[in-house]
Amino acid sequence: MAKPPAKPISIYVPKLTFTLDQGPQFGPRIGRLCLTQRSDRPSNHTIDIPTPNFLIGTSRGVVPHLSRDHVHSANAISWINVPFESFLEHTPPVPTQQTGSQPLHDFLGFDSSKHIVSLSLRDPLDAQEMPPNGNTHISALCMRGVKKVTLADWRSYVLTMQPDIAFALSDTPFTAVPHSQKRITKSIERSTAWLADLLRPFGNSTEDSPLESTPTHPLNVFVHMAGGASISARKSFSHNLTENLHGLEADAVNPLRCLDDGVAGYAFDLATLRMKPVPISVGEDRGRSIEIANNSSIPQDLVSLAEMPTPNTTRIPTSFSSSMNDLPSLSLSPTLGELLRVSLNSLPIAKPRLITDVRSPHEILRLVRDVGIDVYDAGWVVKAADVGVALDFIFPIPSAHVGLDLRKRDIGHNLYDSKYAGDFTSVTDAFLAGRDRTPSSISPICPCIACSPVTSGYPIHHSKTDVQSHQTHLDDGVGREPLLPPFTRSYLHHLLHTHEMSAHTFLVAHNVAVLDALFTGVRTIISGHADQNEAAAFFAREVTRFEDAYDEALSVLHTARDNWNDVKQARGKGRLARESGKTEGK
Repeated sequence: MAKPPAKPISIYVPKLTFTLDQGPQFGPRIGRLCLTQRSDRPSNHTIDIPTPNFLIGTSRGVVPHLSRDHVHSANAISWINVPFESFLEHTPPVPTQQTGSQPLHDFLGFDSSKHIVSLSLRDPLDAQEMPPNGNTHISALCMRGVKKVTLADWRSYVLTMQPDIAFALSDTPFTAVPHSQKRITKSIERSTAWLADLLRPFGNSTEDSPLESTPTHPLNVFVHMAGGASISARKSFSHNLTENLHGLEADAVNPLRCLDDGVAGYAFDLATLRMKPVPISVGEDRGRSIEIANNSSIPQDLVSLAEMPTPNTTRIPTSFSSSMNDLPSLSLSPTLGELLRVSLNSLPIAKPRLITDVRSPHEILRLVRDVGIDVYDAGWVVKAADVGVALDFIFPIPSAHVGLDLRKRDIGHNLYDSKYAGDFTSVTDAFLAGRDRTPSSISPICPCIACSPVTSGYPIHHSKTDVQSHQTHLDDGVGREPLLPPFTRSYLHHLLHTHEMSAHTFLVAHNVAVLDALFTGVRTIISGHADQNEAAAFFAREVTRFEDAYDEALSVLHTARDNWNDVKQARGKGRLARESGKTEGK
């Protein structure tokens, strides 16, 4: 029996634009990321995100600990990333069965007028060791183990789900570092070819035949900047993006002049750069050994090392790989800033730059200062909430806060600590609770649901009689959503020790609000100086003041993680009774 023809579908991906308002190629800069719906759509609207800013990741399409209502009410959340690998346990994946003009938004329940939703295959924060990728597939991790996703699969998923932003596949080695020059070369070649495959116009191949549109490039594609910790490999990948294409290579992505013409932005994943290398010795031919340190904060050199076995690669077009034929020797231990600047040096300045797996506000500020990254992931603030830490820092630091304490402050409060059991103050010191606002207040307000909770003020009506009886109260303004007293540290301490899920909901909402305030402060400082050099110098001084005031070792997070583990063990099956008995016996 002949298979019925597929139902024609159309792509309605909004147009993504980035405007750089102020800033050098490398250094503090501000801009605006705008997602505009097509004019022929019923809901014509624009999502405008000032940069620097952040995105937040999801687990199976859910922002950790937050309900849909929480996400919709959090004005700070504008960009949400969805790793698609978590849906691959079924074939076809369940989200691909969603119909409508915006399947991804509709399936996950996000507001298309407020939220940019991007789609990546892998979770950029997951750097656990994985089976090697092949020439035409990438290894993804789902609930049922590792699954191979082909280029055609990913192209089909992106076409079906129609995300606002799609991340191209990248051949990132998820195996123990260091990697050989041969493996890095293969990674560059595959990543380039896989980007070219996603940039092929929809409608000019057999798998795209259901499309009713003519060949176009409707997608907003972000590319992972490949190259690992190799300076030359990163230069080569950037060269592949900007090199003019000819012949069959040009025809495949027509009308693009080069691959970079179809790229909307650049992404950097730090998780793999932080993988701890295997200590080995190199340079023995020089009469001495150079020990590669086991330091997760400094990427290691990957050249002149024993080659790892890799499968034979398919032929990559000459223009995609010619620059990898003569890689020179590299210096050992390039810094993170050097790696990022090398990748961006030959690329257009007016495209957004995204980075994942940042670990602290200190690192964010340095990346703004030294590189000019525009978007950062918020995974670290969610992890802080996981272990019971309520963030409490402010940037720029007010003059009144300087000199009050000789030791560096923690960036937050470990609410598992027993000292908070009787602390009835609000969660944060750096911000005021919404109810404490006064006309003379100079401190910023934390708008989160923990510090500034609100009530709708509207009674629940069960009948027409209830409506009539409450009408006078509504006319008096009862429904103006009055502010309630903030939740206290002692209350959250209690929730954490009783394993109440609402504790982490409060903490994620609060931490996201503090992170949003950090970026607001960054943008305010940069925009406050018309001269770029003056803005950069002033911003650098404020970063130094922040580093001097707050503990970058993040000791509060390490202590909180230990306390969280102790409570988790104490609340385990049969353990609670034993722990209670020990306490009573003391």
